[in-house]
Amino acid sequence: MSSRPLASATCPVPPATDPIGPLTHHSQTEFATAHHFAALRNPGRVCSSPAEAADKPDASPRLYGALQCDPRDNATRIIIEVERLLRICGHHKITVADIADACGFSAANVYRYFSSRRAILDALAAHYLRETERAAVACAFRNSHSARDRLSCFLAGLNASLMTFADREPRVSELLADATAEQWPCYTNHDARLVRHITEILAAASASGEFRLEGEAEQEARRVKAAACALIEPDVVSSCRDRYDASTREAVSRLIATALLNQSVSPSRASRHAD
Repeated sequence: MSSRPLASATCPVPPATDPIGPLTHHSQTEFATAHHFAALRNPGRVCSSPAEAADKPDASPRLYGALQCDPRDNATRIIIEVERLLRICGHHKITVADIADACGFSAANVYRYFSSRRAILDALAAHYLRETERAAVACAFRNSHSARDRLSCFLAGLNASLMTFADREPRVSELLADATAEQWPCYTNHDARLVRHITEILAAASASGEFRLEGEAEQEARRVKAAACALIEPDVVSSCRDRYDASTREAVSRLIATALLNQSVSPSRASRHAD
């Protein structure tokens, strides 16, 4: 096995608590979400191929905190190098051979840790989706005066995270959009976790009498998620990112939460108000 060091090792990794940069507006939701992401380096000129990218340490991304793992673990090394290549070349252009070359070992060794190229991309996309969830939960509990606020801020926090990717990391946004549209395992798991988070908010609100639900909390959570698809589904956010400004997106999240004060929300009802 080659002893060549990781190409990204020559670039310092910033603290995970660095802000991403100027916020698009000054709401609490944007502020809370921003602090869950590391500072992102301007990608500059796009390299023409993964091979070129591997020879340019300055192109190394500033990794998110959850990926700052032990580089001696080969599975972690693979994900780190794929993340670096993703931001430079986009996930469609990355091959297993490119990944192996960036890591300094053979393609056969890559397959010892991941069954396929798709499995590697799925693992990376899962990391980003987890980050959006963490930011959304933080937003919800920083605005915990009522269940309505928690639900509204949870949805707005998810949207702010996805918009951060769309605005500053378009290739990450593209990866998440494909994972969603093609129903990769990472998205299926993400969907289940979102429903669980929303279910917990609704169940507590129903027990306290703040929300009146027409059905079981999980069933209502799925309705809420469907009503909020323009805010929280990565493929929809990516394709419609210019349709609404930030204040409109936050208003939609509040509308969905407010509807539950009196009756269960339905996707068609929420969609009519959003338009």
